[in-house]
Amino acid sequence: MANQTPSGNNRPRYITPEGEQALRDELQFLWKVKRPEVTQAVREAAALGDRSENAEYIYG
Repeated sequence: MANQTPSGNNRPRYITPEGEQALRDELQFLWKVKRPEVTQAVREAAALGDRSENAEYIYG
């Protein structure tokens, strides 16, 4: 399915509605679930002190 891009240019956009929804769902999951998990892990590792020798902070 080819639709015009939102910016109005004439290049076709090749993505199915299902494919678009899958990408939107993945983005939501990453923002709402994974991002908070990662930021919490970094916060906990940073709380352990000196980051230059903190394996948890460096390697996750």
